[in-house]
Amino acid sequence: MTNEAQILQDLFSKWVSIGLEYAGAAPDVRALYIYASCEGGAIFANVYYDQGGTVIFPDDLKGGEASTARVRAMQRFLREDLSAANKEFDGAGIPRPTEYKVYYEPSTRKLDVQLSRELIYENHPTKIPERGIEDWLGDRAPKLF
Repeated sequence: MTNEAQILQDLFSKWVSIGLEYAGAAPDVRALYIYASCEGGAIFANVYYDQGGTVIFPDDLKGGEASTARVRAMQRFLREDLSAANKEFDGAGIPRPTEYKVYYEPSTRKLDVQLSRELIYENHPTKIPERGIEDWLGDRAPKLF
């Protein structure tokens, strides 16, 4: 039987690899912020980058290929990995996390993870997962609107 720690370790390893591959040789990438939400059948996942001290959307990354098609592919891979992890959680009888906050520093390989199993968006009249990064990082987050 698969345990929760192994499922999460595999998921985070895949997500960090995807984020680093997308960044490629972009200069001064200090950190990756991976935010994901999975509630009520909806899955959202994205990587945000600290480049030169400013947290940005992946399509704003300087020095790399930031085409719309490439951003969408990266986000699709993140969601596919989350869906696969959810199937493993279900198969092992483990409650799924509903929110993932993953911080990774490429230079030190520091990884910090925060998980939640609370419903945040499903029944909230105004909150949306696409703005979850703003709830997490506050004023440091890039603004969606």
